[in-house]
Amino acid sequence: MNLVMLDIDGTLTQSYEYDQEIFGLAIAEVIGCPPVNADLNGYLDKTSTGVSREAIRRLTGTNPTADQIDEVKRNVLWRLERMCQESPEMFSEVPGAARFLERLRGLAEAGIVIATGCWLNEALFKLHASGLSVAGIPMATSDDDGNRKRIMQIAAKRARAFYTCPEFERVVYLGDGPWDLQEAHTLGYRFIGIGPRIQALQETQDFLWHPDFLELEAVLTSIAATLRA
Repeated sequence: MNLVMLDIDGTLTQSYEYDQEIFGLAIAEVIGCPPVNADLNGYLDKTSTGVSREAIRRLTGTNPTADQIDEVKRNVLWRLERMCQESPEMFSEVPGAARFLERLRGLAEAGIVIATGCWLNEALFKLHASGLSVAGIPMATSDDDGNRKRIMQIAAKRARAFYTCPEFERVVYLGDGPWDLQEAHTLGYRFIGIGPRIQALQETQDFLWHPDFLELEAVLTSIAATLRA
């Protein structure tokens, strides 16, 4: 049996841009400073926990407390809820993502798992607000670990238990960021890029790429070819 592992931000939901803004404001409010630059490119661990910890450490000179991280979590979710009430159009799927998930569920030869740098409540809110259902799909999040590679390892472990599969023959990870590609290669996973931010890396890296999921059969063909390679 094979495994298809999915990112969320920028891969299933169009949330990458507003996510950075919300995090910058949430961290700033918790520690009392001007808005923080929360662009993932500027942080070592590109996850909700990782960005929060590193930003607070930089700005205060001390390691964040568990209470501070919990307060950032609550503030982020509150801001997401308020944004959804005021501007629901900000929340949308990557085109074709809902139909893609539906087709993936029907693949007999592959399981599905989500590995996201979001916190669980943050991830579920974004997915629901964007019209995506992930019911019945195992998931690992930034609540499990602050490091993306370890989140992916936890996701694979949960998928093995969920599908009663001692070991997957091959794993393919679908992501939108250069860090997704890097960690997939580190773990020996295959990789398929989704969206514009990862496209340029095709000049130096060998992987298949799609702008979104609208050409559904083409994406499924890429998954099948990658898992066979």
